[in-house]
Amino acid sequence: MKTSTRIIKSFLVVIVLVTMAFSPVQTALAMPVTGDAITAQAPAVVSPKISSLNDFVASVKNGKSGQIVGLYSDSVFALKVVQQPSGNSSYVSTASSEVVTQFGLASSYGSIGMLAHNYLAGKYFTSLSSGSKIVVVYGDGKTVTYKVSAIKQYQALSPNSTQSNFVDLSKPDKTLTATDVFKQTYGNKGALVLQTCISKNGNSSWGRLFLIAYKE
Repeated sequence: MKTSTRIIKSFLVVIVLVTMAFSPVQTALAMPVTGDAITAQAPAVVSPKISSLNDFVASVKNGKSGQIVGLYSDSVFALKVVQQPSGNSSYVSTASSEVVTQFGLASSYGSIGMLAHNYLAGKYFTSLSSGSKIVVVYGDGKTVTYKVSAIKQYQALSPNSTQSNFVDLSKPDKTLTATDVFKQTYGNKGALVLQTCISKNGNSSWGRLFLIAYKE
């Protein structure tokens, strides 16, 4: 009887070890920082000179049908889209206030992510509200219109860390991990997600702002 019990226990241990070996590894998802540790004050929003949609499309298209090259919202912004360097999912362009960065990791979860520092192109995101329309422009000139359906705001407990924990400002009684926030935003399949930082208390990276939009 004891021998049978030992055999059963050994068999169960083997099953557990095999299961662990072939289970997918749950890695923490990083949230890019879209503020500036040096900039202490909230940036002033100055309306850019907005061209017509047709003129903007003509200025950014490059013939590549699968590449997003522009982001447009009537009377709000006309922004060129750049890509993150390979293997650098925390990269956010500082080239210009008319440029946003496509978040490569978001596409792995079925969404389109756009990142911008709040002292550059991200300052325009606060001019959008629920119902605002955003046009995504592809390299072949194709356009797809999205409508903002949700706006989420979080306080970052470690503002300058990509692995910060967060507090949802609409539900401040619970602490969320970076992975939780990633899934609540970029985990929305089919969504267009715009991210920038919230400036508060002298820290331009105090929080994170997300605008979540879906195709009309």
